[in-house]
Amino acid sequence: MSHLRSREIKRRMGIRTGRQSSPIKLPQLKLPRLPRLQKISHMNMPRIGVIRVRRLKDLAFKLCVLGVILLIAFGAFQLIRPGIRIRVDADTVAAFQVPHRAIGILRDYSEQYGIPFPELFAVFNAENDFFPDKTTVFDLSVIETLYVSDFRQIKQRYSRRSLQPYVEMFANLFDEIEVFPIPAGWYEHDASIMFGNSWGVEHNFQGRPMHMGTAIIDRENIRGRVPVVSMTHGQVQEAGWDRQLGYFAKILSENGTTFLYAHLDSLANGITPGQRVFPGQGLGQMGNSGGGRSGQSFPVHLHIAIAPEVSFTRGQFWINPYPILRYLESLL
Repeated sequence: MSHLRSREIKRRMGIRTGRQSSPIKLPQLKLPRLPRLQKISHMNMPRIGVIRVRRLKDLAFKLCVLGVILLIAFGAFQLIRPGIRIRVDADTVAAFQVPHRAIGILRDYSEQYGIPFPELFAVFNAENDFFPDKTTVFDLSVIETLYVSDFRQIKQRYSRRSLQPYVEMFANLFDEIEVFPIPAGWYEHDASIMFGNSWGVEHNFQGRPMHMGTAIIDRENIRGRVPVVSMTHGQVQEAGWDRQLGYFAKILSENGTTFLYAHLDSLANGITPGQRVFPGQGLGQMGNSGGGRSGQSFPVHLHIAIAPEVSFTRGQFWINPYPILRYLESLL
């Protein structure tokens, strides 16, 4: 009975007995199918990697070309960018009525603020229209506040093409002029030497109705007493005797500026065309030679004239030496 009962229980539970019985089937879990990985071969590379590399190279090349174009455009813009044009006539620039004490002050500020002196000096003159009225009293105490503290912004207002010729002129002048034309030790101990701003004074000399230089006068009025030296390095362009200039020496500096020393009593040995000279080298002695056909007589003095090479006007450009001489005098 127990055997039959066991079989009946198994039958009811669905369990087969004997050889015909089969294992219990467990429910099957359906897992999601993973995508098949495509085998990457050498033949598939152009589609996946090479095309992208080529696109990146093309993009990099286009960016480089664009960068070069922008640099060229920026440089051109700096040359032609809108800005204030310096509208001052060459005669006003030549008169050079800048307050001479401002030169030393601006020199100090250029070092203190790290501003190139020629740029600072050119902007200072441009901001004041190159001082057309020499009788104007200029307050030197405002230089730092008005022209130096905000120099970068002030400079940006000017067209570079308009400002650059004056920067170059002042750079050449102040880089090459080193000494006063009378020896320092001699000048310091002799109170008889004097000079003033004689630019533009009527004198009808050399066919010119106005004086285009500075006269350094010997109040003792003794020919051959006062030595004259070169202010710069350079080469003797002309030297000798001229009916108007008397004994003279014309020195061409390394920057192309002409320095004229005229009315000498005599020339020093070796001062001949082609000779190299250096600052402080003797050129001769002060005199009153020359004067033209009229044989006009004038006091013993040295005529100094300076002609820098400039690009803002044609022909030889003579500039008033007075502020430069006063600056050099302050350094003695």
